[in-house]
Amino acid sequence: MTVIAFASALGIGLGIAGLVAALSGPAARPRTPHARSSPHRRHRLAPAAGRAVAAAVPVLAVTRWPVAGAAAALAAALLPPVLGRDATRAAIERLEAVASWTELVRDTLGAAAGLAQALVVSAPVAPAPIRPAVGRLADRLVNGMPLEQALRALAEDLADPSADMVVCALLLAATARAQQLGELLGALADTIRQDVSLRLRVDAGRASARSGVRTIILFSLLFAGGLLVVGRSYLAPFGTVTGQLVLAVVVALYAAGVATMLHMVRPPAPPRLLSPGQEP
Repeated sequence: MTVIAFASALGIGLGIAGLVAALSGPAARPRTPHARSSPHRRHRLAPAAGRAVAAAVPVLAVTRWPVAGAAAALAAALLPPVLGRDATRAAIERLEAVASWTELVRDTLGAAAGLAQALVVSAPVAPAPIRPAVGRLADRLVNGMPLEQALRALAEDLADPSADMVVCALLLAATARAQQLGELLGALADTIRQDVSLRLRVDAGRASARSGVRTIILFSLLFAGGLLVVGRSYLAPFGTVTGQLVLAVVVALYAAGVATMLHMVRPPAPPRLLSPGQEP
């Protein structure tokens, strides 16, 4: 019976994770040979795994319910990034950094022996939020990777439609189809800064709605935790296999509601200009 309950919890947990990821996050992008696992994504996985284990272990120790443990792990792993403003602020900071780097490349072109050299020279002084990505671009170029392929890898590292515009301009210049690249990069930097201003206004407008969702989630989690402390006899039926299956359904419905609320308060991900395999 315990095996059945655990298998049910695992299956429902995977379904909840997929549902929350589909409704609250940007659309998944096809994988490319040079973008198997972006570094900033790998850096997010370790903290999420740590939060999941830290939440699941005490819940399992107190309740001995596999479904409760799986729900606690998923909530700890998925909710903090989507409820906080850190992800939005980080995206805006990266976008501002892209605008500054675009101007840096424009100013470097005149003194460099070509576009590839200008990109390599800009890497050590690139703005901090995108310096690792630009550094990887420089390493690829120094190691002999073709300029076009290296630029496409940069687009996947930055993963932003506005950054795609800059990469498109550089790709056109790399294939000798762009004229007056410096003026084009300057105009793109101005456009990106306008995009930053727009995103800041949108983020401020959604702050109250995001705060309401955060309040609902925190209240429901505190209520559930309080029941575990003072209402163990009320929750005793959930300790059976049937109770675990019912709890799994309840958790799945709750996750669907949370995912729907998050989807409503988060702006949709704009389409990428450089989808994998797409020509600029």
